[in-house]
Amino acid sequence: MSQQYKIKGTDGNEYGPVSTEELHQWIAQNRCTRETLVQVDESGEWVPMVNLPDFQSAFSAPTPPASSPKEDGGVSTMIPYKNTSALIAYYLGVFCILCPPILSIPALVLGIKGLHNVRENPEAKGTVHAWIGIVSGSFFLILSIAVGLWILFNN
Repeated sequence: MSQQYKIKGTDGNEYGPVSTEELHQWIAQNRCTRETLVQVDESGEWVPMVNLPDFQSAFSAPTPPASSPKEDGGVSTMIPYKNTSALIAYYLGVFCILCPPILSIPALVLGIKGLHNVRENPEAKGTVHAWIGIVSGSFFLILSIAVGLWILFNN
């Protein structure tokens, strides 16, 4: 007969007895952690699960990274969703043509902030989007100032 185990849940209740195989399933389901207290065959001694040789390998496997740059299929290059400043700067810069005095300054500021974010966090992407916000924001800001001055001095 294989060993039987009891565990102490985070709620303080005891669960089991269960077999080694079932406990491995509980680990895979994240129902047990390294720190979960386990009792082997009614021994009366509670030990952290990671201390038991049968379960050490279940906790020693490296965890895969949360996301890798290639997992999104290049979407983050086309739409820099990890760099919202650059993305918003881009849209404000594009729509500056509709209302230059109001949208150009935020496009310029957010574009600079987006570039700073790319420098600090390269996987955020968005360099081109930030530059579009900066260039179009600057262009339309200068244009609106020039038009304003022209109107002021020609009346």
